[in-house]
Amino acid sequence: MRAQALSTRSSAALVLLVALAVHARTVAFGFTGLDDRDLVVGDQAFLANPASLLRVFGRSYLHVVDPSHAYWRPLVTASYVLDAQWSGARPWGYHATNVVLHAVASILVLALLRRFALGRGVALAAALVFAVHPALSSAVAWIPGRNDTLLAVMALASWLLLLKGKWLPHLVFFALALMAKETALALPALWGVQLFWGRGRRDPKRWLVAAAWVALIVARFVVHRGAPHATAQEILANVPLLAIALGEIVLPVRPTVLAVAGDLAVWPGIVAAVGIALATWRLPHARRRVIGFGALAFVLFLAPALAVPGTLVLDHRLVLPAVGVLVVLGELVRALGPERRMLVAFGGVGMVALTLVTVGFEGAFRDPGAFAREAVASSPRSPLAHFCLGQVEQRAGNDDRALAEYEMALALGPAEVVHNDIAVIAMKDGRWPEAETELRAELTLNPGYGTAEYNLAIVLRREGRMTEACEAVKRAIERSLESDEGAKAERDRDCAP
Repeated sequence: MRAQALSTRSSAALVLLVALAVHARTVAFGFTGLDDRDLVVGDQAFLANPASLLRVFGRSYLHVVDPSHAYWRPLVTASYVLDAQWSGARPWGYHATNVVLHAVASILVLALLRRFALGRGVALAAALVFAVHPALSSAVAWIPGRNDTLLAVMALASWLLLLKGKWLPHLVFFALALMAKETALALPALWGVQLFWGRGRRDPKRWLVAAAWVALIVARFVVHRGAPHATAQEILANVPLLAIALGEIVLPVRPTVLAVAGDLAVWPGIVAAVGIALATWRLPHARRRVIGFGALAFVLFLAPALAVPGTLVLDHRLVLPAVGVLVVLGELVRALGPERRMLVAFGGVGMVALTLVTVGFEGAFRDPGAFAREAVASSPRSPLAHFCLGQVEQRAGNDDRALAEYEMALALGPAEVVHNDIAVIAMKDGRWPEAETELRAELTLNPGYGTAEYNLAIVLRREGRMTEACEAVKRAIERSLESDEGAKAERDRDCAP
């Protein structure tokens, strides 16, 4: 028993050290300019105040962009508040927290895989794959990717507590998972299979636990009713994301920072699915119940992403779905029954290959330029990728190149904030009518964007339309600039009788 406990601790320590070692260099990375500028840099007035740890429950996740935004992730924002107390607006503290959270999630994956009786060696190998997997590295190297890692920590801890029958701590961590990301809404569907059709079906308390799940979900929507949703047609259009995601987890040759589905191949996922099906059928000792459960976890954990409008593919969303895939692959390896030396040899080669891909890919998150150029290179049809590159060029003073990227973004599809940035260039050149046209187009697409209202007020003031400028400043303050003292001063000036 003592030797087994020592082995468990040694395995956990190895997973921890590998995760920290592989991702440690990301602590020196900067901001990418996508989301982290709004969530961290642009929200410092809020994050720097320790009292905001309570105020996070009353605001949307992307509050700086739109106070009425559908996402509500107070636990993630609270973690930024804690980071701001010791790191301020410097990125290294936020990156360090991301690395630690991923290491903790990797240890929890190891503990969960052991509950599936895959064998110590197989469970350890699968947990190490999770720790260094290229497709999951964006959740570590990109600060806003934290929402999925934080979700994984809370969800996996809650799952393990459920399997141990520790009901109250299980519910506490489930509540925390609901406050980390909307994907947590899918957890009870998976856990219900274990409670009502698995080993827990004889537990008389299972109905109380299920009722508690429902109560927590209802409470979450009472606190914040907004939630992203897609039409039935959009959900059907997103179904290929299942194959794309499976391919990126099983064959992670070309991870992406952000992409649209049209730029990604479906065939690797189809090949992986066929291979898994054939192996399940051919291996007589494979436990089909375990494989089916892992496949169900993959689908359920990815299902919320299908309900998000659009076809944007973000690899950090694969953190929890990857756990389901590792359960499936771990069971197939266990059923294959390789010798210990063979498992170590193949596992070692695979680990080295995955680590090399991860190290090479993570450099894309080093700074805004590297991020934007990698985004365009990996997904040339992504409007968001071209928008990011346009911002990089604009900050460098290359307005013509920036406009070309913005026009490409608009040609590829609707993109928020693009019109605002085009307007800023027009304002710089004194082309006020053109700037007004772009800003009104922005506010039509993104009516909650206070920055566009503020810029519109500047344009209207330069055109001598003071009454309209006053109203625009008021709207800006009511939306996302309520803490901007400069905006309030301009309101007092423009709206003076």
